[in-house]
Amino acid sequence: MIPTPATSLGAMRHSLLAKIFGTCFFAIHLPLIAIILYLGSGFSTHHPGPVLGVLLGATLAGTIACLWLLWRFFAPLRHLARAIEHYQAEGAPIRLQISRKDEIGTVTRAVVSMVAEVESLMKSLRHQASSDPLTGLHNRRWLAERIPVEQARAAREKSPLSAILFDLDHFKQINDRHGHDTGDHVLMAVSEAVRDSLRRYDIAARIGGEEFCLILPRTSKQEATAIAERLRQTFEVLVVKPLPHGRVTASFGVYEAASSDSMQQILLHADQALYAAKEGGRNRVFALDRTPV
Repeated sequence: MIPTPATSLGAMRHSLLAKIFGTCFFAIHLPLIAIILYLGSGFSTHHPGPVLGVLLGATLAGTIACLWLLWRFFAPLRHLARAIEHYQAEGAPIRLQISRKDEIGTVTRAVVSMVAEVESLMKSLRHQASSDPLTGLHNRRWLAERIPVEQARAAREKSPLSAILFDLDHFKQINDRHGHDTGDHVLMAVSEAVRDSLRRYDIAARIGGEEFCLILPRTSKQEATAIAERLRQTFEVLVVKPLPHGRVTASFGVYEAASSDSMQQILLHADQALYAAKEGGRNRVFALDRTPV
């Protein structure tokens, strides 16, 4: 089958090698084509000046056209390289509109697609590594990374930072008497209530089986105590079948961090307050005063 001009043109659009070959062929033979046209037009050849001028002009035009077309052919690779450097430096997503159908277009689209897939996978892995799969809240690992950040912000802003630890009362009995599915439903209901009750900049994490931690920026001990009491009342009215009404309760420990407290000290003091709430009869809030410096 003899290829038609349309077929040949389509093949060139899909083949970088064909484009480069065609460009080089055109650039190399442009001086010869120019001389043939010059001679065919009946111009005199007795004087070499015009002939040399035509050759020089055609050679220069062919060289410029060749370099410009090659620059255009490889433009997607330059854009891709800059986008990858930007992605590596700042994590910015790669967004390139590639309409080319040759090898460079195929490679560029493949790289963009693979980077997007890797970024999506990394985002999913980061979420899995920092969140509790049952409740969707953050986990202890994420909390350990976040508390120092909030402490630094509170120090810069000279604003209070409070922590609340709470523990579901007699949660083991729920699992023993009603099964772990019911216990999971309790944990999910409590987590949903926490999400609905907190502000957008508050931090909630599940740090143990039935133990949770809240970090409250710009919140004093009095304000944190009020938030804990509101949560305590919310838990009391949760309906989780087949548990009787009022069965879901929690004990709360509240502590306002001092600027000199480490993360471990903040959690330790909040845990001491939680222990006092349990010792006081459970289903209550206890706020621990700072130790005078």
